[in-house]
Amino acid sequence: MSKKCSVRSLSDSCLAELANLLVSTISYVQYAPDVHLDMSIVMVELNEYLAQAGATSNIYQDLLRVILSSDYLEANMRFICLQMLLNCGVHFLVTEVFPPSYYEKILQVIAAQGAGLRVLNLKGIWVKDDHMHYMYEIVRRCKQLIKLYVPYIANDQLLEEIAANCTRLQILDISGETDITEIGIDCLAKGACAQSLTIVDVGMPGEENICYSDIALILENCHHVETLSTYSFVGAALKFIHDHIDNSFRCRLKYAHDTATDEDTLNVMLQTCPQLETLYLDSPKLGALRALQTCTLRKLKICKFIVAELLSLLERPIGRNLRHLTMIKGTGNLELGKLARLCPTLIDLDCYVIESLSYAQTQARFQQLESLEILSCDMLTSSLKAFLCTTTDLKRLAVDSVDFNDDDIVSMFVQHDFKVLEDIWFTLAPELTVQAVELLMDSCPELQSVGQLTGWSLSPDDLSLIRGLLKSGNSSLVLTSNGLLA
Repeated sequence: MSKKCSVRSLSDSCLAELANLLVSTISYVQYAPDVHLDMSIVMVELNEYLAQAGATSNIYQDLLRVILSSDYLEANMRFICLQMLLNCGVHFLVTEVFPPSYYEKILQVIAAQGAGLRVLNLKGIWVKDDHMHYMYEIVRRCKQLIKLYVPYIANDQLLEEIAANCTRLQILDISGETDITEIGIDCLAKGACAQSLTIVDVGMPGEENICYSDIALILENCHHVETLSTYSFVGAALKFIHDHIDNSFRCRLKYAHDTATDEDTLNVMLQTCPQLETLYLDSPKLGALRALQTCTLRKLKICKFIVAELLSLLERPIGRNLRHLTMIKGTGNLELGKLARLCPTLIDLDCYVIESLSYAQTQARFQQLESLEILSCDMLTSSLKAFLCTTTDLKRLAVDSVDFNDDDIVSMFVQHDFKVLEDIWFTLAPELTVQAVELLMDSCPELQSVGQLTGWSLSPDDLSLIRGLLKSGNSSLVLTSNGLLA
């Protein structure tokens, strides 16, 4: 049987109770017909109550996290709690998603009360031009920022403010469609945070809306940058520096993403990034992979490639060192037994839209594979069954479409010991019934989630029966349907 639900910790219970008390009090003041109190006074009194009860900065921070991330509270209630709880002792704030009518008010509150913030995530707030002056004020006042997430917001002036005020900034997310130009990038690259930045998320995948020569400014001047998340033309930026500025240039990049890479560019990337661990190649040119033969990458992601060329590369030392491999849109047949022989230490394997997958070398198996995902790949059911029966140490398994029936579940998961399997996901499995779910529950002791049950042969009554079994047995197993809890 799957694992039991653990007892809720005392700290979590107390936090939930306190959050509920605050929300209930505010709701009563707002909506009770016989109550006529000024909300500002109520917020002051609630803060006094928290202070007298010994609330620490961490408690204020945790209350904000719980309340702002709630799916059940209306926006006005979450905003009032933000007003009430944000103070100079709060170091971490994720605003979550709010309606546009709240954007200006939220920015005003953060600018006025968030001076102590070290982590600020505004992913749910889409700042417009008329409100950007609040963003500038936030950056000026929040001088302790270490992490700042403002995707789809940045412009040159914001980067100038960051460059002038954020002396401790390590992680900056300015990705997405923005109004950034070389002027802003140059200010950032030569500003106060140039020597502290380690991760910069900039640009949009597959779209060169920021010129590679601008990215070169960051690499050339921000010497501790290890990751340029999202940006997918890193090779061109490195080659620009190598060819036009300094042919002995070295940087600390550990992750790089490049598009339409040729062999010469890839050689430059390897030369200029001696610490490179993770590489994402999108549509590499024919023959470019030869440059990787002596690499010791831990993670490789490759899109729009020829399978035979990749397998030839993996016969080199790089294959023995890989721990994570993601393949997208591969042309040709990929024999998983051969891959297991070439990459024996893989722990994560993702295959998306591979023309053909097969498994013939039944003696070859992955010794350490923990996560397997196969989506939109042509593979015989018999090959898939044989392969899964050799990968019994999986913790996570996801296949988009399978022809398995309940007897197949018995032959694979009951007759073989999947003792550590935690998540299993079959998006379309029209022959699997409620019996398959029960078999998985009984045979996989660590199972935590099963899905996507809308693609299985289960009726609403079947789901009700399983829910009853799980509840009565205090099981922690989660069933998903349409991406939601079933």
